[in-house]
Amino acid sequence: MAHVHGAGRIAAALTGAPGAAVLATLALAAVLPVPGDVRLLLALLAVLPAVATAACLALLARSAVRAWVGSALVAAVAAVVLVLT
Repeated sequence: MAHVHGAGRIAAALTGAPGAAVLATLALAAVLPVPGDVRLLLALLAVLPAVATAACLALLARSAVRAWVGSALVAAVAAVVLVLT
């Protein structure tokens, strides 16, 4: 079964998904009830697996639109969490 919009999914995996993953790890670190240096360490340890997972999920999306919407949704939720904390 061939996927349509392969270039769009690849673009989302290379640009949108890593940015959303970085925002998500920063938001997660911002809400953890631990000291600041531990938050930074946890964010640094979590960012690489999060970026790899986000890129893989963007590539596995059924279409380019779904890949971009997924990345945008994660980034929007993370931005809201960062603004509210």
